[in-house]
Amino acid sequence: MRLFKNTNNILTISSPTNFPSGLCVKTENGAYWIKDGKKYKLISDRALQSWRFTEVFASEDAISHMKVAGKLGFRDGTLIKNISDGKIYLISQNKKRHITTPDVFNKYGLNRFHILEVGESEIGMHELGEDL
Repeated sequence: MRLFKNTNNILTISSPTNFPSGLCVKTENGAYWIKDGKKYKLISDRALQSWRFTEVFASEDAISHMKVAGKLGFRDGTLIKNISDGKIYLISQNKKRHITTPDVFNKYGLNRFHILEVGESEIGMHELGEDL
């Protein structure tokens, strides 16, 4: 395995590597969650933030041998707010569930300070579920 330091002086893996499942590999083209020898592209840095993965830095060459198996949105339990229309959703079973009343925050113990503001493309990653 070859290592080098990138422009931010961060140690980076540069040769093809079999990363263990559960890690997040950050490359010059984005972030990927690794599972069973496949990679899942995270839709944004905000989605990555919701997962709190252990992150490893690598070049695209280091993961080029791995098949892209899909995209990864927000973790279940994440609160997201659509910046264009102000609607707030809870991600549950990979679906966005619209919070229709402030009482929902108290009912489920949701913390408004954990809301991530997101854009339309990120909102569109998740199917619409039942309102809360």
